[in-house]
Amino acid sequence: MFDTATPPSTPPTEPDIVPSTIQFPVVGIGASAGGLPALLRFFENMPRHTGMAFVVILHLSPKHKSSADHVLQRATQMPVVQVVKAVEIEPDHVYVIPPNQHLTMVDGFLSLSALERPRGNHIAIDLFFRTLAEVHRERAVAIVMSGTGSDGAVGLTRIKEQGGVTLAQSPADAEHEGMPEAAIGTGIVDFVLPVVDMPQKLIELWENARIIELPPTGDGEGPIAHLPRHDSVELAEEALQRVVFLLLNRTGHDFKQYKRATVLRRIERRMQVRGVHTLPEYCTLLEADPRECGALLDDMLIGVTNFFRDREAFEAVEREIIPELFKDKTPTDEVRVWVAACSTGEEAYSLAMLLADHAADMAHPPPFQVFASDIDTDAIAQARSGTYPAAIVTDIAPARLRRHFTKEDDRYHIRKSVRDRILFAAHNVLRDPPFSRLDMVSCRNLLIYLNREVQARVLEMFHFALKPGGYLFLGGSESAESVADFFVPVDKKHRIYRARPTSRAMASGAQLPSHVSRLPESIQRPPPRRQFSYAEVHQRALALASPPSVVPDRESNIVHMSRQAGQF
Repeated sequence: MFDTATPPSTPPTEPDIVPSTIQFPVVGIGASAGGLPALLRFFENMPRHTGMAFVVILHLSPKHKSSADHVLQRATQMPVVQVVKAVEIEPDHVYVIPPNQHLTMVDGFLSLSALERPRGNHIAIDLFFRTLAEVHRERAVAIVMSGTGSDGAVGLTRIKEQGGVTLAQSPADAEHEGMPEAAIGTGIVDFVLPVVDMPQKLIELWENARIIELPPTGDGEGPIAHLPRHDSVELAEEALQRVVFLLLNRTGHDFKQYKRATVLRRIERRMQVRGVHTLPEYCTLLEADPRECGALLDDMLIGVTNFFRDREAFEAVEREIIPELFKDKTPTDEVRVWVAACSTGEEAYSLAMLLADHAADMAHPPPFQVFASDIDTDAIAQARSGTYPAAIVTDIAPARLRRHFTKEDDRYHIRKSVRDRILFAAHNVLRDPPFSRLDMVSCRNLLIYLNREVQARVLEMFHFALKPGGYLFLGGSESAESVADFFVPVDKKHRIYRARPTSRAMASGAQLPSHVSRLPESIQRPPPRRQFSYAEVHQRALALASPPSVVPDRESNIVHMSRQAGQF
C-alpha cells in the first residue's frame, strides 16, 4: 500500500511505465453528475496539511470552460490547480482535470493529452486510475463518487492489483448512485463510506502506513515497509509462517511457490486496510476473524486484467500468430488454445474474438476451442457469465464491440457465438494436469509472482501441453528464455515464443509436485509426517486403472479432472 521505504520492485505490467519515486500518497477522485457537491463536502472535511496529493477527474462538457477549480478552492485551504500543462505533483495540493482532456502520470508529474473516446462514453476516470496504479502502486488511492454510468469501475481494479486502496461513496449518500454502485459491484472496493467520513479514513490509512513493520523480502529486493526491531524479527517470521499455514488450512490454497516479496506485499495491503502495523498483530486478527482469510485470499489471487491488455502485444498476436494457427488446417481439424490463469475472462474472450474474426475471413475454417482456467472459482464464475461494465469501451474497438457484444443497460454481454467457443474450468496450474495437443498457450502475468524454479517447471509443463511448433504468449515482464531447450523466441518484444520439437518431455500429466519450490526457508514449516493409508493407496490405484474421467456440476461445468483427462 502506501510505501514509505524502497519503491516496490514487482515488474510493471506495461514495460514502458516507470514506478514513481515519490513517497507520499496520491489520491485520485472520480466523479460525474452530482459529484461537485460531494467533492465540496469531502474537501471541507479534509485538513490543510495531510501529506497527500489529490487529483480530481470530473466528467465535464468540452463546450464550456470549467470553473471547478475555483468552486473547490472555496472549500479548502490547499492550493487548487487546473492542469493546463505538465505539472509536478506536490503534497497538500489539489489538481483538477480540464474538459475533454486525459491525465496521465510520469513519476511525480501529471501530463495532459486530448481524450479520444467513442461518442457518449466517459472513460477519463478509468484511464487515470490505471496510470495512477501503474506509477504510484502502493501509494495510490482511488475514490469513486456520485455519477451516472460506470466510469472508474474498471480502473479501480488496477489500483487494487498494484497494492493501492479503493473507496466508493455510499450509494445512499450519492446524488446519482450509478458510478458508486458499479464500483462496489466489482467486489474490490475496500471502504464504502459517506464522503464526509472519507477524509478521516484517509488520514488513518496514511498514519498506519508510516508505522507498518515487515521483515525484508530476503531476495535482494529490500524491505517493503519499515523493518521490525531486531528483537521482533523472529516474531515477525513466525507470524508470517503462521499466516501462510492458516491460508492453506482454511482455504486449501498453498502459496509456498509464490515469491516471498509477493506474499509480503499482499499481506501488507490487508494490514493497511485492517489498521494493524505488525505481522503478529495481523496473525492474531486472522485467527480471530474467519472472514479475513477470505479477504486475504482474494488479495493473493487478485488477477486483474482487461480486454486486449498490452494492445501492441495483442496486435502482434493477431498479425503474426493467429493466421499461423489456422494455416494448413481443414474443416475436420481444430484450433486449440489454452488461457491459463484467465482471471475474469477478458483475455480468453480477447483471443476468442481474434480467432473468430480470422475464421470469418476464411471460406472453410476449422473450428476453434479456447480452454480458460483459473484457481479462483469466483473469477471463473464471473468469466462464465460473459457480462462486463460499459467501461470496457476503453479497451475494445467500436467495430469489434458491435460484432461480439450486446448491450443491456450499463452492461455488455459477450455474444453466444463467441461464448460457446470457450470452456471455463477451475484449475490450478501448479497442481492439476494440463490440457494437451494445444496450438497455443497464453499465460500472462502469472509467472512474475512465482519462484524461478517453479517458473521453469510451469514453462516445461506448457511445452508438454503444446504441439511441436505451438505458440506461447507471456506477459510483458515475463520470459521463456530460462528454458531455451523448450522454446525459441518469435517476438521477444511482445513475449511470443514457439515450442521446439524436442524429445525432452515431462511425464504424462506434467504435474508440478506440491513441494517443488517454496518461499525462502524463513517462511517454511517442516512438513508433517504423513500416516500410511491403505485407503489412499486404493483410491490412487483405482484412479490410475480407470479410464480418464471428469466430474461436472449440475450446470455441466468441470469441477475435477482425473490425471489422464487433460489429453482430451
